Amino acid sequence: MNNTVMVNLPYEETYLGFDIYIETNPDQYREGFCWSISQNDEEHDYGLDFEVQQALEAAYKAIEKLTS
Repeated sequence: MNNTVMVNLPYEETYLGFDIYIETNPDQYREGFCWSISQNDEEHDYGLDFEVQQALEAAYKAIEKLTS
């Protein structure tokens, strides 16, 4: 099942008490989307994905791993 999410960038969301931030990769040659998760002004994880949906899913998985 493909759950495509349309989001405006930069994108911010709170999930399970963690803040998710997604933006366009500032490196024009590598492209993609940077994501990060933080809580209380402390960054816990970050990554780079080719699609916004992949970045959002990666952020969710990282949060779920931190909370398990």
